Parts: sequence; structure tokens; C-alpha cells
Amino acid sequence: MNKKVACGVLMLSTTVASYGQAFKVLLDFDGTNGADPFYMSLVQGLDGSFYGTASAGGPHHNGTVFKVTAAGALTTLYDLCPQVSCIHGSGLDSGVVLAADGNFYGFANNGGLYNFGAVYRITSRSLLK
Repeated sequence: MNKKVACGVLMLSTTVASYGQAFKVLLDFDGTNGADPFYMSLVQGLDGSFYGTASAGGPHHNGTVFKVTAAGALTTLYDLCPQVSCIHGSGLDSGVVLAADGNFYGFANNGGLYNFGAVYRITSRSLLK
């Protein structure tokens, strides 16, 4: 009678924090460039920059979509609610996702045509002049 024996190996690895690591603030929000980015996380774009949203602040106080480089240079891609009735949405309580087409997508939980929110698409280039 032939018996087959299965054998497996479980390898565990642990990482110990190095005391040589440094923490550096890359960007401080001051309200005019955005505020309250606490509902989102950053997404890295194809260009290596990081993209995200601030749920408040900006020139119209309704949030911003931004990119920040690893060196901390901020570019505001869009300031929410510059138009009447916030037709493009406001209240960015989530971040953006990078899609296969190279654009970023997200949603605003307020505003929009019927004031129930909106889904948006934005490119990595600034829409502000």
C-alpha cells in the first residue's frame, strides 16, 4: 500500500522598527489649500505623485482634489463648488481611485444636480489656471 505524505513549511518573518527611521511632514493644510483630509488615503499616480482629497477648505470651503509630490509640492487639481448650487458636488468624504484609463475617480456626498452627491472623474493635470 502506497501512502503519499504531504509536507509543508510555514515561514514567519518579523520586522523590527529601526531607530534610524525619520518622520517628516511633507505638507501642512492651512484651510486655503484644503482642510480635513481625514476620510481618505493617498493614491499614487502613474507619475509618482500622490493624489487625495480634503473634505473642507479651499477657496470655496467645500474641499479640494489635490496632488502632492514626494518632496511636498502641492498642486490643487480642483476646488469644489465654484459654481452655483455645487453642481459638481461638495463634501469629499472619500479619496480617489486610479483607474486603468489613467484618470482618478471619486464621489462627493453632497451637491450634484439633485443635491444628493455626484461621482466625478479628474485627470492628473490641474484644472485650475
